[in-house]
Amino acid sequence: MNTLLLKIAIFLSLGGIGVIFKIMDFQYSWQYPRNADQTLWAWRSCQKEHSDQALVKKWMQFEIPDDPVTHCYLKCTWIHMGMYDEKTQTIRADKVSQQFKEHKLSVPAEISQLEGPTGGSCETIYKKTKAFLNTQMANYRIAFYGTIDGSNKWFAKHPETKPKGVKIFEFCKDKNREGGKEGTCKHACSMYYYRLVDEDNLVIPFRKLPGISEPDLKECRDAAS
Repeated sequence: MNTLLLKIAIFLSLGGIGVIFKIMDFQYSWQYPRNADQTLWAWRSCQKEHSDQALVKKWMQFEIPDDPVTHCYLKCTWIHMGMYDEKTQTIRADKVSQQFKEHKLSVPAEISQLEGPTGGSCETIYKKTKAFLNTQMANYRIAFYGTIDGSNKWFAKHPETKPKGVKIFEFCKDKNREGGKEGTCKHACSMYYYRLVDEDNLVIPFRKLPGISEPDLKECRDAAS
């Protein structure tokens, strides 16, 4: 319960300084195109949900074998990268196209394979997107900063972003980063890098916290609203 109260205190401190959370209907927003920090978080977060290290190593090499665990991993990555609309159960093909254009890549005709309803399950989303990934994996990795070179170049050009390997606490405590854009927040930096909130300080509802149950997290969000 002490942990829960701490989480509530953090949410309330943010709310108390004028950050508006649209908790009740869980509205949140993404800014496009997604950057290297955001896509890296998406992949790593989804990988951390699983304990099969042999399988995780395959995912880290962008191998996506046809098995139930990988099906759900792939769905997770589409969601965490902001490329899946949970209400309509569709892949945001227009946003995928935007990622390609951002890197001056030709938008492939195969993008049409991503359009239309997916069915919403791990398996159906996997089947819906696998053919596209099979033919476009090389450019998909470039478009979403899935190469070491592309990722490192982006981070080098954006020193204001938390570098790889640097702990959130260490990064956020410097230069009043916790103050956020307004300079008056208390936890803006750490809340963002833990991905409890998005770029617009709206709560990310599907974010999981290790050691915190879903009912407790819901209670925390409800209390903050």
